[in-house]
Amino acid sequence: MKIAVFTNTYLPLVNGVANVVEAYRKSLCDLGHEVHIFTSRPCDDRLDADNRVYRFPSIEAPNLDYHVAMPFSVPIVRALQRIKFDLVHTHHPLWVGVWGMWYASWAKLPLVTTIHTEYQVFADAVPLPASMVEDYLTKRVAKYCNKCDLITTPVESMREKLSTAGVTKAIELLPNPAELSPFENPDGTAARARIGLGPDHTVLGFVGRLSPEKNLECVLEAVKIVMQRHPDCHLLLVGDGAARPALAEMAASLGIAERIHFVGETAHQEIPQWQAAIDIFVTASLSETQPLAYTEAMAVGTPVVAVSAPGSADMLQHLHNGMLTAPAEGAQGLAEAVNTLVEDRQLRARLGQQARQWVRRYEVSAATERLLMFYERVMAEHKTKHEQQ
Repeated sequence: MKIAVFTNTYLPLVNGVANVVEAYRKSLCDLGHEVHIFTSRPCDDRLDADNRVYRFPSIEAPNLDYHVAMPFSVPIVRALQRIKFDLVHTHHPLWVGVWGMWYASWAKLPLVTTIHTEYQVFADAVPLPASMVEDYLTKRVAKYCNKCDLITTPVESMREKLSTAGVTKAIELLPNPAELSPFENPDGTAARARIGLGPDHTVLGFVGRLSPEKNLECVLEAVKIVMQRHPDCHLLLVGDGAARPALAEMAASLGIAERIHFVGETAHQEIPQWQAAIDIFVTASLSETQPLAYTEAMAVGTPVVAVSAPGSADMLQHLHNGMLTAPAEGAQGLAEAVNTLVEDRQLRARLGQQARQWVRRYEVSAATERLLMFYERVMAEHKTKHEQQ
């Protein structure tokens, strides 16, 4: 099977969607399929070792952690005309995803899309009234989905939101895949040593994009409360993004800067050791689908403390494989949950072990098998529809 994948973000950029696309690409190729990636150019213009990666000319966009693709490329047009694809799979309903939709329509190919994100949360990044932008994005995403043959999304809460927004096409649940073997027994000792921490420190951590929608200000406020009671606690932030300068400034104003460690963007192969360096994963994000960082933390055996919201509530069962706090409790509620795990090592170990067992359902081989089932179904339905026309 030859598959054309269109995504706004891809390696070397490190984020959830890029990692999901790469996990599927590797798994599908291992099974003998041919996957071609159409995406934006990376910020640092690193070259691709794989000649099946095609980069659109791209420009830097304010408030985004990746470049936005321009809507034309002669080499890409020629590649799309030359290669006889069987199916198109897009991972965004905007920018590059629109190109994928156009191509699928022109080539009369079945179109699958995966909705990873609640795009309305980005309304504040646009200099227009938030309600206007939210309404536009809701309608835009629904219109895009209704032009696809199949929509997939990782969690039930997102499927419900898409249906409520007016999506009438089939929406299937497809967990984000994770290559869990690197997370089975990683050693975080060296990672801790790189930032001057040892085994006796209690390390709280977050791995992911440092962007406004992650609500990391709430995490910093909670961590300050925890540190007042537990001076040996440190916070590890692995990742980069537009919010980093403001977070560093906030840490300084809270008087905790010396115990906040900004690791920056990290190669994906180094993520297991950083996840293993963390004792308690802490997040206050109010909008996620199925965050890969949560999956990886749980695979290591690290309990996740999160605000109960779409995404986190789909993955975490309170006091079974993690802890959830009420959004109304804010930083205080988050801090109380973290303090509980800092002080109760036995509970921390139990939640971590149960998280490790629970997360096995996201293993990449199982997710890829389910994806291929959807591909084959959509291709068969598409063929039947065109034979009847």
